[in-house]
Amino acid sequence: MHHNRLMTVDELAEYLGKKPAWIYNNHRKVGGSLRFRMSEVDRWLDRECPASA
Repeated sequence: MHHNRLMTVDELAEYLGKKPAWIYNNHRKVGGSLRFRMSEVDRWLDRECPASA
């Protein structure tokens, strides 16, 4: 998956292993449609769930 393309709610839910409802309940809406840049999601995951060193 290309890291600069925008993902839909369903694609992000699948990527995170969550249900789409979780995405809708845990987002900040900007504009009319929800879209997520995979690279930004990965950075968020790195901050929220750091790997054990």
